[in-house]
This record gives sequence, structure tokens and C-alpha cells, in this order.
Amino acid sequence: MQPDLENLKKRIGESKDLIDRIIDKLPGYTGYIEKGELYEADRVVRGFVAAKLLDCKRHVDDAIRAETKKGAMEHLADLESINTLIEKAHKKCAYAEFGRSASSSKVNPSSEEMTRVIEFDWRMIARADQLDAEIARLPAAQENFAAEIERIRKLVSDFEKDFDQRKTIVLEVI
Repeated sequence: MQPDLENLKKRIGESKDLIDRIIDKLPGYTGYIEKGELYEADRVVRGFVAAKLLDCKRHVDDAIRAETKKGAMEHLADLESINTLIEKAHKKCAYAEFGRSASSSKVNPSSEEMTRVIEFDWRMIARADQLDAEIARLPAAQENFAAEIERIRKLVSDFEKDFDQRKTIVLEVI
């Protein structure tokens, strides 16, 4: 799933009222507004990824309830550790820095550079969808439940490592 940022920009432009369109004609102001919209777009995309991770956490909670209901307590600690990993990844997504954070307030990335970060975050949506689908199958895993838990733990760790690559992109931008 690739972001269609040009279409998004076009739709944002079409939704502007007369005053906003007049202000857009002021020299230098258009870029300022566009960057603000890109910051907001990145925040929304990261929020969407973070929400997907909360869905993953709910699926692990479902697995915990199913195991508890069956009286199978041997995997509860492992499932809780997966929940902890998901929560850590969620916080990274929800509170990740972008462009004009406090630590880089004097940085002024271009629209193209900001678009690179948004595209990375957009790809993480697909990764979160895949992770969610894998975790959703966890409560139904009867055979090799321990192996399935380890596989899920690795998937969550891989997701977090991939999201950590975002720092590299942000550092390239700033």
C-alpha cells in the first residue's frame, strides 16, 4: 500500500476556503502551510500504526483469556511478555519525533524529505496489518503453542527494529 501524497495534497487544496486560498498566494507562506500539513499527515499515519498495535495487544489479551479459561497457565508469562513488547513498540510509534521536535527545532527539512518519512511510516501500516493478522491467529493455535508464541515474539521484535530504522531516515532528513 503506497501513499498517494499528491492526491492527498490535491484533496487538501480543494477543501480550503477562500481565505486559505488567498493566504496561499503570499510568498513563502505556501511552503510553511505545506510543511505543517505534512507534519500533521505524519502524525496521523503514526497514530494509525499505533492504533494497529493496540489491536495486536487486544488479540494477545484474547489469547491470554482463552488460555486462562482452559486452565493452561504455562504460557501466560510468555503472552504477557509479548504484550510488553507490543506496548513498547506502540509507544515508539505514538511518540516518535518528526522534523521540528524540541531536539531539532532549528531544523527545516524540505517537503521531499518529509515525504520520505511519511512514506516510511505508511509502509509500517502494512507491517502492522501483517503483525495483527499473525497475532489474531494465536488463540486458535492448538499445536506447538510455545513455538507459535516465540514466532510472534520475533515478529514483534522485528517490527520494532524496522520502526527503529525510522531514526536513520529522520537523521538523514535533519
